[in-house]
Amino acid sequence: MSRQQRIANDVRQTLEEMSGLELEGADPSTTFLELGLDSLVLTQVAIELKRRFGVNLAFRQLTEEYASLQQLAAHLDAVLPEDKAAPAPAAAALQAAAQVTAPAPVAAPAPLAALPMFSVGPVAGGDELQQVINAQLRLMQQQLMLLSGVAPQQVAAAPAVTAPAAQAPQAPAPQAAAPQAAPAKAEAEEPAAPQKYDVKKAFGAIARIHTQRGTESLTPKQRARLDAVTRRYTQKTRGSKAYTTQHRGHMADPRVVTGFRPPMKELVYPIVIERSKGARLWDVDGNEYVDALNGFGSNFFGYSPDFVQEALKKQIDAGFEVGPQHPLAGEVSKLICEFTGHDRVGLCNTGSEAVMGCMRIARTVTGRRTIAIFTGSYHGIFDEVIVRATKSRAMPAAPGIMPSTSENVLVLDYGTERSLEILKERAHELAAILVEPVQSRRPDFQPKEFLQELRKLTQECGAALIFDEVITGFRTGPGGAQAHFGIKADLASYGKVVGGGLSIGVIAGKREWMDALDGGHWQFGDDSVPTVGVTYFAGTFVRHPLALASAKAALEYMKQHGPALQQRLNGMTDGLAGTLNAFFDEVGAPLHIKHFSSLWKVFWKEEQAWGDLLFVMLRDRGLHILDGFPCFLTVAYTQAEVDFIVRCFKEAVAEMQEAGFFPPSKVPAGATVAPVLDPSRPPVPGARLGRDPSGNPAWYVPSPSEPGKYVKHEG
Repeated sequence: MSRQQRIANDVRQTLEEMSGLELEGADPSTTFLELGLDSLVLTQVAIELKRRFGVNLAFRQLTEEYASLQQLAAHLDAVLPEDKAAPAPAAAALQAAAQVTAPAPVAAPAPLAALPMFSVGPVAGGDELQQVINAQLRLMQQQLMLLSGVAPQQVAAAPAVTAPAAQAPQAPAPQAAAPQAAPAKAEAEEPAAPQKYDVKKAFGAIARIHTQRGTESLTPKQRARLDAVTRRYTQKTRGSKAYTTQHRGHMADPRVVTGFRPPMKELVYPIVIERSKGARLWDVDGNEYVDALNGFGSNFFGYSPDFVQEALKKQIDAGFEVGPQHPLAGEVSKLICEFTGHDRVGLCNTGSEAVMGCMRIARTVTGRRTIAIFTGSYHGIFDEVIVRATKSRAMPAAPGIMPSTSENVLVLDYGTERSLEILKERAHELAAILVEPVQSRRPDFQPKEFLQELRKLTQECGAALIFDEVITGFRTGPGGAQAHFGIKADLASYGKVVGGGLSIGVIAGKREWMDALDGGHWQFGDDSVPTVGVTYFAGTFVRHPLALASAKAALEYMKQHGPALQQRLNGMTDGLAGTLNAFFDEVGAPLHIKHFSSLWKVFWKEEQAWGDLLFVMLRDRGLHILDGFPCFLTVAYTQAEVDFIVRCFKEAVAEMQEAGFFPPSKVPAGATVAPVLDPSRPPVPGARLGRDPSGNPAWYVPSPSEPGKYVKHEG
């Protein structure tokens, strides 16, 4: 059999694998389109052939120049070097049989090159078909022995052959998690029982549940205070507690149980909100709260802003059809391009969908599989990004997720030199580097130089640099984190703020990447056609008219008010964080506020056995906040809300210290706290908000004696 025939057989097998069609006996001169292969399949075929043969093939070439099996095989035979050809039929069949039918332990599926291969010696008097049959019989014998309880070592099988060294995944440093198969021994040690998780290492917003009893000891004073807080809080929010009891049987909701531990059991239920406006919420018992969580970052303009309500009412009256194209889709996409500076925009339902779409685009365009992400980042709820790093590989970070979903994910520490070294070593494997530029769980860490190195690396190796701006987008400033750092990503995901309070997801990026969603540019009236291979991306509620109406209203509002909108909130957040941190230091409270733009989060200086009680006390005082979640200021905030937050923290910290849950205060009762300064209200024209040598917020004015310098305003 000639080399071209062997190549043709291998290509045909690839076509069958990608399409599910049986092509045996098909005329090799028939075009792929005539055989029933659509653009999506041909894009996948081009990627797979590039992986197998190392030859770049564009989707358009498979519809024009090499549009049939005969033409494609001839082209590959002409361009491939002599030492790189399709395997002989018998060897290919043996390889496929070993990979498909070989018994495997319960372990993460390995990349193709890392799977065990079984070599079969020559069969006397046998032909190629006989060799294939004998190999399959041996593998079947292994399976039967395993099912009978015989250890794999006892099976008289051909020796395993490892993949060539050039194909084996490179061994990562201890901090890295490479996409490779786990040792069978390690997987065998995992119990075949319902999976549990380490609550202290629980991923993202997963329900944190502690069920062990008797691990916390209370003094009589602490017990009396805990009982008093419990009576006070449950009486105040009795409607929310009754609601939780009423619906627990038929409503499965992780937030209803998160934070559970036996001593706090009576306090574990969410506040049920009946209405909202601006920065405030009202629960079913009529209690009023200032909201610090603000929709986990989705609420930027305050609850029910008038301009969004008006847009929604208008659209409701006009109708909200699902399916047809909507006039607002193009308008919203154009506005997003104006804000972000990206060429094209794709719309979807959530930030998670947008991140998933970015990853799919990157793999489609590059033909590579590996996506690098970083510890501490949060990219949504789909399986492939819910991962954690081990010493040898990436592993799912939550039960119910198959290990195979993380085999093409590389997890590295964020912002380290070692991570850059690993990325450079494995650059040829990378489809993309996915980064949350400022992590919502680590807002004080802003590694600009590291991000610049990622930009340089991805440009050199042809991988996509993806910025996950679901939180930072439009909140940091009109141009998001990319404008803040002066770094342009190839693709970016957005959500939250841009939806104006409704659910939306946005993929924005450069034309050469975004064209993978629709095939690229073409026009009416000539012979132009889409020229780029596409991937699959769709959803029933994509471009929902109500979400589009809200998003357009939000974008136009931000455009009208300009960067000053974000700058005011950023300055107000800086003042809040500075004031609270000065107070915590002053009284010796084990707390610290870290922040970026208008995001702020409470951190513990050291682990506190009863730290979660602080958040109950804050809610009891009218501040809607949850332990472990980032907080946000919104456009609806005034200095009154900021002052209220400070007051709530002062009172709650004092109660925690007085009851012995925190170390005692370092200052006498009645000590004053540094004032909260509103950056929108300078005491004199030209004054700037800064911090004094003690870290307290203060106003500074131009120095009368030293031009270009500022002095503290003492008025």
